[in-house]
Amino acid sequence: MVKSVRILAPFDASRICVSQNPGFPDAYVVDLPLDSVPDPEWRDAFEAKWKSSRDLWDRKLFLIDAKVRLVTTSDEFVEKLAWVEKTINETNDAIKDQHRMIENEKEMIRNATAKQLLQQERPRTEMIVEILRRRFGT
Repeated sequence: MVKSVRILAPFDASRICVSQNPGFPDAYVVDLPLDSVPDPEWRDAFEAKWKSSRDLWDRKLFLIDAKVRLVTTSDEFVEKLAWVEKTINETNDAIKDQHRMIENEKEMIRNATAKQLLQQERPRTEMIVEILRRRFGT
C-alpha cells in the first residue's frame, strides 16, 4: 500500500532553503520538507493532481527526494502554500480511494470465485448424496 505523504510539521523554518530565482527577480524558490520520500505511485498521482489545476500556468512545483520545491513570489506565497497543502491532501485521499477500490474489486473477485467453486461442487455433492440414498435408501 502506498504511504501517505505530508509536509513535515513541525519544522525549524530557519532551516528551510529559501532563495531568489535567478531568472526572475521577483520569484523565490522554497523547499518544503516532507515527512518521507514519496514512492513512485504517489509521485505520479501528485504530478497528475497539481498539473490538472486550473491555475497550472501559474504553478511551479517539483518533487525532489523528501521535499516539495515551490517557485513563487513573496506576495503569492501564503496562497500557494495553502494550495500545495491542499494538493498533497487531495493526492493522499485519491491514493486511499484508489486502493479502497482495488481492495473492493479483489473482494468481489474472491466472492465470485468462491461462489463459482461452490456451484461447481454442488452437483458433485448432490451426486454423492444420491449414491448414498440409492445404496442405503431413505
